[in-house]
Amino acid sequence: MENKSNYYHMFANGDDSRNFIISTKDFYAAFNRIGVCAANSSAQVVSFSIEDTHPHVLLYGTEHDCIKFKNAYLLSTLRYIAANRGSLYDVILNYELYPVKSEDYLRNVAVYTIIQATKDGKKVMPYDYIWGSGSLYFRTDNSLPIWCADENGIVQEPVPIGTLNARQKEAMLHSRKKVPDNWLICNGFLLPQNYIDIELFESIYQTHNCYRVFLSNSKRKDDAVTTKMSKVRGMMIEDIEARKISAAVCYSLFHKHSSRWLNTNQRLELAQELRRQYYLSFRQLSTLCRLPETEIRKYVR
Repeated sequence: MENKSNYYHMFANGDDSRNFIISTKDFYAAFNRIGVCAANSSAQVVSFSIEDTHPHVLLYGTEHDCIKFKNAYLLSTLRYIAANRGSLYDVILNYELYPVKSEDYLRNVAVYTIIQATKDGKKVMPYDYIWGSGSLYFRTDNSLPIWCADENGIVQEPVPIGTLNARQKEAMLHSRKKVPDNWLICNGFLLPQNYIDIELFESIYQTHNCYRVFLSNSKRKDDAVTTKMSKVRGMMIEDIEARKISAAVCYSLFHKHSSRWLNTNQRLELAQELRRQYYLSFRQLSTLCRLPETEIRKYVR
């Protein structure tokens, strides 16, 4: 596993995800889970936005730490849904993660993580979208955090989460995991300025004007991001069909009907062939080939 830190884009496909958010309560929970995962991870959150069907998050850290963040957010989301709706019926969540290699692409994808609401037709600019971190960047020192104004526009004073008792904290965060007691909360939000690396985001663009240019992403630049996401996501087919395909390819390569009977190198070769022929998702490759997803992502392209 590489120890070098890098930027990573974490996302889910809105067309595939089902019932990620169905209420305002779900929005608060999904928003605050970003902070909980940040507090319990070595990965640095650079930017994010929460949409009805999926999140987008830009992380910075080692591959290991960013995968841990992704898995923690996915698991905590499933736990929240199961606890609050009674089951996971008709809920499909598949989060993906990929490294951002080029500087120009980084500038594209960083703004992509915060402009989703506007792109999806909501009548709001990224810096006014309450379910994302867009209002934090390239602002004057006296800018009011949008999370501190209540529904009547009255500004509330943030308070440390340490002023709440254990039950109140759990009710707000929907988690028993801890965050620092000096982190500020306001109007039900775990404020993102507690954990977002604002300077790191701004260093991607360096100047206000550069940020303004990339904030007005062209269709060509957006297409570059969506094409990359599609490639990373791979094909999602029914698991039953995927198992049949895997068994056939496994037999053609090794005369075995299942990866259960293969050694590690053979399992990796099977994963590479399934990706090459059928472009299966990393999640399915991990299950079918009985290899950790981290290793699949490291050796299979």
